[in-house]
Amino acid sequence: MNIAICDDEVFETEHLEQLILTYAQQRDYDLHCRRYTSGAELLAQEEKFDLYFLDYKMGEMNGVQLAQALKYKFKSPVTVCFLTNYEAAALEVINNRVYADGFLKKPVDPPLLQEKLEQFYRASFAGRLELKKGKGFQTVYTQDILYIEADGKRSTFHFADRTESFNYLLSELEADVLHNVCFCRIHRSFIVNLQYVAKYDSKHVTLADGTVLPLKARNFRDFYRDFLFRSNF
Repeated sequence: MNIAICDDEVFETEHLEQLILTYAQQRDYDLHCRRYTSGAELLAQEEKFDLYFLDYKMGEMNGVQLAQALKYKFKSPVTVCFLTNYEAAALEVINNRVYADGFLKKPVDPPLLQEKLEQFYRASFAGRLELKKGKGFQTVYTQDILYIEADGKRSTFHFADRTESFNYLLSELEADVLHNVCFCRIHRSFIVNLQYVAKYDSKHVTLADGTVLPLKARNFRDFYRDFLFRSNF
């Protein structure tokens, strides 16, 4: 798992990296860290990290603004844990509708950090699908899927930058693969990632990239509201 640490205090980034690498060695986990001292420096990187530790209060760009910028840059959700001394941080994040996967108070308490790392490490595997492709398997990250479309005995996965087809019925994916609260079957031919829903009405769901899909699921409104509630806490 690749981790980015962004804090304008160099000592804080070094200290957190050391705590993370120590825990990785203890658990024999494959964790790699890269340190940044500004949001601009991190945004300049082409790589999308599996996990971001962002200082809540930095100079030109605070952690909330940086999290929003990263999501916009990659056109997909990012996993963020904020580092903060401020109790008001959580409230601001929620009010700005920025999804936070966690908070750690500075100075970071090692046991609490280890608890978070364990959670994120396990979730990183839960968010991967190993799908049959030809004679082998291909890894697909669920957070990168916009929606999945039925195509006869195959299903087409739509990503922000490409589409790929796999030899699965949509019902097989729904029942056996996509055990994930972010996904909802909105039509007999479509499963949608709720993280990318921009708006909806009684007949259509519009995604962040402008794609408009037919809506037939009667319980979609309640399902989507529950998803938003979970995402904000």
